[in-house]
Amino acid sequence: MNSISTAVFCNYRNGEYLQFMKNVVAIYGNYDTNALLLKARVQKLADATQALDDVFIASMAHELTPELQALDSRRDKALMGIKVILNGHSYSEDAELVKASQMLMTNYLSHGDRIDKLSYQQATAVIDALMTDWKDNPTLLTAVGTLGLTEWVNLLSQLNKKFDDMYITRAKTSVKRGQIDQKRMEMRNAYDEIVYDTFSFSRVGADITPYQAIIDELNGLIANYNAAVAHRLASRSTDNELVESTAVDAEA
Repeated sequence: MNSISTAVFCNYRNGEYLQFMKNVVAIYGNYDTNALLLKARVQKLADATQALDDVFIASMAHELTPELQALDSRRDKALMGIKVILNGHSYSEDAELVKASQMLMTNYLSHGDRIDKLSYQQATAVIDALMTDWKDNPTLLTAVGTLGLTEWVNLLSQLNKKFDDMYITRAKTSVKRGQIDQKRMEMRNAYDEIVYDTFSFSRVGADITPYQAIIDELNGLIANYNAAVAHRLASRSTDNELVESTAVDAEA
C-alpha cells in the first residue's frame, strides 16, 4: 500500500508553497473528485490557495514598490559613482588627492565592499552610517571637500533618506507577515485533510485504483519540490562556507 510522502513545508518559500498547492489542486482536477468523494476537500484547498495567492500578489505588487526600486537603483549608482571617483584619484600624481581618496576608501570599505548587494534596510542603515562618518568626522569631511565629492555625498544622503521614508510608508500599508502565515496555515489544514481522506479511501474504497494513482502523482510532486528546496538550501550553505573560507584566507 502506497503512503504519501512528507513535504518539508517549513523550508518552502511562500512562492514555492503557493505553487506546490496549485499543483496539488491541478492533480486532483484530472480526476472525478465528485465520484471519489473528494470534491469538497479539493474545493476547500482551492479556495485557501486562491486566498494566499491574492495576499501574496498584493504583497509583491504594492504600489510603492516600483518607486522604491527606482530610488534603490539611484542610490546604488551614487555609491558606484563615488567609488569610481575615489579609485580614479588613487592614481593621481597629487599626493594630497591620493591621501584623501585612500582615507575615504578605507572608511568606505570598513562599512562593506558591496553595500549595493545588501537587503533594502541593511543598505539604508549602512549608507546612513557611512554618510554620518563623512559629514561628522572633520578629517573625512575635509577629504570629501578636497576631492570635490560634496555634491555626491549630499545626493546619496538625500536618496537614502527618501528611500527610508518611502520604505516605512510602504511597510505601514503593506500586507502584514501574519496574514501570509495565517493563509499558509489554512492551506496546510486543507491539504492535510485531503491527503488524509485520499489515503483512507485508497485503503477502503471499492475501487482504489484512482486513489493510488493520485498518491503516486502527489509523491512525484513532493519528491520534486523537496529535492529543489534541498538543492537551494545546500547551495546557500556552500555559498556561506565559501564566504567564510575567503574571509579566513584574507585574515591569514
